[in-house]
Amino acid sequence: MPYRKTAVLVGLLFLSSTLTFSVGSSLLEDYFSGTDSGEGGLLAGVLLEAYTAFAVAGIGVALFPVLKPHGRRLTVGYLILRCAEGAVIIAFGCYFLVSKNELTDYDLLVYAFSGAGGLVLSHLLLRSGLVARWLSVLGLVGYAVLLTGVACDLLGLVDINSGAGRAFYVPGGLFEAVLPLVLIFKGLRLVVPESVAGDRGGRPMPKGARG
Repeated sequence: MPYRKTAVLVGLLFLSSTLTFSVGSSLLEDYFSGTDSGEGGLLAGVLLEAYTAFAVAGIGVALFPVLKPHGRRLTVGYLILRCAEGAVIIAFGCYFLVSKNELTDYDLLVYAFSGAGGLVLSHLLLRSGLVARWLSVLGLVGYAVLLTGVACDLLGLVDINSGAGRAFYVPGGLFEAVLPLVLIFKGLRLVVPESVAGDRGGRPMPKGARG
Protein backbone atom coordinates (compact mmCIF):
# COMPACT_ATOMS: atom_id res chain seq x y z
CA MET A 1 0.00 0.00 0.00
CA PRO A 2 2.58 2.58 -1.15
CA TYR A 3 0.13 5.51 -1.26
CA ARG A 4 -1.66 4.92 2.03
CA LYS A 5 0.13 7.57 4.09
CA THR A 6 -0.08 10.04 1.23
CA ALA A 7 -3.83 9.47 0.91
CA VAL A 8 -4.40 10.08 4.62
CA LEU A 9 -2.21 13.19 4.60
CA VAL A 10 -3.96 14.68 1.56
CA GLY A 11 -7.37 13.88 3.03
CA LEU A 12 -6.52 15.66 6.28
CA LEU A 13 -5.07 18.65 4.41
CA PHE A 14 -8.23 18.95 2.30
CA LEU A 15 -10.52 18.89 5.35
CA SER A 16 -8.41 21.23 7.48
CA SER A 17 -7.78 23.74 4.69
CA THR A 18 -11.50 24.01 3.92
CA LEU A 19 -12.30 24.54 7.61
CA THR A 20 -9.55 27.09 8.29
CA PHE A 21 -10.32 29.16 5.20
CA SER A 22 -14.00 29.25 6.11
CA VAL A 23 -13.35 30.30 9.72
CA GLY A 24 -10.55 32.69 8.76
CA SER A 25 -12.70 34.41 6.12
CA SER A 26 -15.53 34.80 8.65
CA LEU A 27 -13.18 36.41 11.18
CA LEU A 28 -11.86 38.82 8.55
CA GLU A 29 -15.38 39.67 7.45
CA ASP A 30 -16.35 40.40 11.06
CA TYR A 31 -13.30 42.60 11.55
CA PHE A 32 -13.79 44.69 8.42
CA SER A 33 -17.54 45.01 8.96
CA GLY A 34 -16.99 46.39 12.46
CA THR A 35 -18.64 43.44 14.19
CA ASP A 36 -15.30 42.58 15.78
CA SER A 37 -13.24 45.71 16.41
CA GLY A 38 -10.29 43.92 18.03
CA GLU A 39 -6.97 43.37 16.31
CA GLY A 40 -7.05 39.78 17.54
CA GLY A 41 -9.79 38.89 15.07
CA LEU A 42 -7.74 40.24 12.18
CA LEU A 43 -4.60 38.38 13.23
CA ALA A 44 -6.48 35.13 13.87
CA GLY A 45 -8.20 35.34 10.49
CA VAL A 46 -4.95 35.94 8.65
CA LEU A 47 -3.16 33.12 10.49
CA LEU A 48 -5.96 30.66 9.74
CA GLU A 49 -5.89 31.59 6.07
CA ALA A 50 -2.09 31.33 6.12
CA TYR A 51 -2.46 27.73 7.28
CA THR A 52 -4.84 27.20 4.37
CA ALA A 53 -2.20 28.56 2.00
CA PHE A 54 0.44 26.10 3.17
CA ALA A 55 -2.08 23.25 3.23
CA VAL A 56 -3.19 23.69 -0.39
CA ALA A 57 0.42 23.93 -1.53
CA GLY A 58 1.13 20.81 0.52
CA ILE A 59 -1.63 18.94 -1.29
CA GLY A 60 0.03 19.69 -4.61
CA VAL A 61 3.43 18.58 -3.34
CA ALA A 62 2.10 15.39 -1.72
CA LEU A 63 0.14 14.32 -4.80
CA PHE A 64 2.92 15.07 -7.27
CA PRO A 65 4.62 11.63 -7.22
CA VAL A 66 1.21 9.90 -7.26
CA LEU A 67 -0.20 11.81 -10.22
CA LYS A 68 2.97 12.27 -12.27
CA PRO A 69 2.89 8.82 -13.99
CA HIS A 70 -0.59 9.65 -15.31
CA GLY A 71 0.33 12.99 -16.90
CA ARG A 72 3.51 14.83 -16.01
CA ARG A 73 2.60 18.18 -17.56
CA LEU A 74 -0.83 18.25 -15.98
CA THR A 75 0.65 17.25 -12.65
CA VAL A 76 3.20 20.06 -12.85
CA GLY A 77 0.36 22.42 -13.77
CA TYR A 78 -1.64 21.26 -10.77
CA LEU A 79 1.31 21.84 -8.46
CA ILE A 80 1.84 25.34 -9.87
CA LEU A 81 -1.84 26.24 -9.47
CA ARG A 82 -1.92 25.04 -5.87
CA CYS A 83 1.27 26.92 -4.98
CA ALA A 84 -0.05 30.03 -6.74
CA GLU A 85 -3.28 29.75 -4.77
CA GLY A 86 -1.29 29.58 -1.54
CA ALA A 87 0.88 32.54 -2.56
CA VAL A 88 -2.21 34.64 -3.33
CA ILE A 89 -3.71 33.87 0.08
CA ILE A 90 -0.45 34.82 1.83
CA ALA A 91 -0.21 38.05 -0.20
CA PHE A 92 -3.74 39.08 0.74
CA GLY A 93 -3.07 38.26 4.40
CA CYS A 94 0.03 40.48 4.43
CA TYR A 95 -1.95 43.28 2.82
CA PHE A 96 -4.69 43.02 5.45
CA LEU A 97 -2.20 43.10 8.33
CA VAL A 98 -0.24 46.07 6.98
CA SER A 99 -3.03 48.25 5.58
CA LYS A 100 -5.93 47.25 7.85
CA ASN A 101 -8.06 47.73 4.72
CA GLU A 102 -10.48 45.32 3.11
CA LEU A 103 -10.30 44.06 -0.46
CA THR A 104 -13.76 43.44 -1.87
CA ASP A 105 -14.28 39.95 -3.25
CA TYR A 106 -10.62 38.98 -2.78
CA ASP A 107 -11.82 35.43 -2.31
CA LEU A 108 -12.90 35.26 -5.96
CA LEU A 109 -9.28 35.18 -7.08
CA VAL A 110 -8.59 32.42 -4.58
CA TYR A 111 -11.56 30.43 -5.86
CA ALA A 112 -10.41 30.94 -9.44
CA PHE A 113 -7.09 29.23 -8.68
CA SER A 114 -8.84 26.59 -6.58
CA GLY A 115 -11.37 25.85 -9.34
CA ALA A 116 -8.72 25.64 -12.06
CA GLY A 117 -6.56 23.36 -9.93
CA GLY A 118 -9.57 21.26 -9.03
CA LEU A 119 -10.42 20.70 -12.69
CA VAL A 120 -6.89 19.48 -13.38
CA LEU A 121 -6.94 17.20 -10.33
CA SER A 122 -10.34 15.75 -11.22
CA HIS A 123 -9.20 15.09 -14.79
CA LEU A 124 -6.08 13.31 -13.57
CA LEU A 125 -8.12 11.24 -11.12
CA LEU A 126 -10.55 10.32 -13.89
CA ARG A 127 -7.90 9.24 -16.39
CA SER A 128 -5.84 7.38 -13.77
CA GLY A 129 -8.62 5.53 -11.96
CA LEU A 130 -7.05 6.36 -8.58
CA VAL A 131 -10.54 6.94 -7.18
CA ALA A 132 -14.03 5.90 -8.26
CA ARG A 133 -15.14 7.32 -11.61
CA TRP A 134 -18.28 8.95 -10.16
CA LEU A 135 -16.18 10.89 -7.68
CA SER A 136 -13.87 12.21 -10.40
CA VAL A 137 -16.87 13.27 -12.49
CA LEU A 138 -18.36 15.03 -9.45
CA GLY A 139 -15.12 16.97 -9.13
CA LEU A 140 -15.17 18.00 -12.79
CA VAL A 141 -18.76 19.19 -12.52
CA GLY A 142 -18.22 20.86 -9.15
CA TYR A 143 -15.20 22.90 -10.13
CA ALA A 144 -16.68 23.83 -13.51
CA VAL A 145 -19.75 25.16 -11.68
CA LEU A 146 -17.53 27.07 -9.22
CA LEU A 147 -15.58 28.74 -12.03
CA THR A 148 -18.84 29.62 -13.74
CA GLY A 149 -20.02 31.23 -10.52
CA VAL A 150 -16.78 33.20 -10.17
CA ALA A 151 -17.12 34.48 -13.75
CA CYS A 152 -20.76 35.45 -13.20
CA ASP A 153 -19.83 37.28 -9.98
CA LEU A 154 -17.06 39.22 -11.69
CA LEU A 155 -19.52 40.23 -14.42
CA GLY A 156 -21.98 41.43 -11.80
CA LEU A 157 -24.61 38.85 -12.69
CA VAL A 158 -24.74 37.16 -9.28
CA ASP A 159 -23.18 37.28 -5.83
CA ILE A 160 -21.93 33.79 -5.04
CA ASN A 161 -21.52 34.67 -1.36
CA SER A 162 -25.16 35.39 -0.70
CA GLY A 163 -28.62 34.10 -1.50
CA ALA A 164 -29.10 31.75 -4.41
CA GLY A 165 -25.54 32.43 -5.56
CA ARG A 166 -24.26 30.09 -2.86
CA ALA A 167 -25.56 27.21 -4.98
CA PHE A 168 -22.39 27.53 -7.09
CA TYR A 169 -20.45 26.16 -4.12
CA VAL A 170 -22.56 23.03 -3.60
CA PRO A 171 -21.18 20.49 -6.14
CA GLY A 172 -17.54 21.41 -5.49
CA GLY A 173 -18.15 21.52 -1.74
CA LEU A 174 -19.65 18.04 -1.88
CA PHE A 175 -16.58 16.78 -3.75
CA GLU A 176 -14.22 18.34 -1.22
CA ALA A 177 -16.19 16.74 1.60
CA VAL A 178 -16.37 13.24 0.10
CA LEU A 179 -12.89 12.97 -1.45
CA PRO A 180 -10.98 13.45 1.82
CA LEU A 181 -13.10 10.82 3.56
CA VAL A 182 -12.46 8.37 0.72
CA LEU A 183 -8.74 9.08 0.90
CA ILE A 184 -8.59 8.69 4.67
CA PHE A 185 -10.71 5.56 5.04
CA LYS A 186 -10.18 3.76 1.71
CA GLY A 187 -7.00 5.18 0.23
CA LEU A 188 -6.02 5.43 -3.42
CA ARG A 189 -6.29 2.60 -5.89
CA LEU A 190 -2.93 1.28 -7.01
CA VAL A 191 -2.94 1.76 -10.77
CA VAL A 192 0.00 1.16 -13.09
CA PRO A 193 -0.04 3.39 -16.20
CA GLU A 194 -0.37 1.53 -19.51
CA SER A 195 3.13 2.51 -20.59
CA VAL A 196 4.60 1.03 -17.43
CA ALA A 197 2.41 -2.06 -17.61
CA GLY A 198 3.55 -2.61 -21.19
CA ASP A 199 7.18 -2.50 -20.10
CA ARG A 200 6.38 -5.24 -17.61
CA GLY A 201 5.07 -7.58 -20.25
CA GLY A 202 1.53 -6.23 -20.47
CA ARG A 203 0.49 -7.51 -17.06
CA PRO A 204 -1.41 -4.66 -15.37
CA MET A 205 -2.00 -4.55 -11.64
CA PRO A 206 -5.08 -6.42 -10.41
CA LYS A 207 -8.21 -4.35 -10.67
CA GLY A 208 -9.34 -2.97 -7.35
CA ALA A 209 -5.93 -2.96 -5.68
CA ARG A 210 -5.33 0.27 -3.88
CA GLY A 211 -2.53 2.13 -2.16
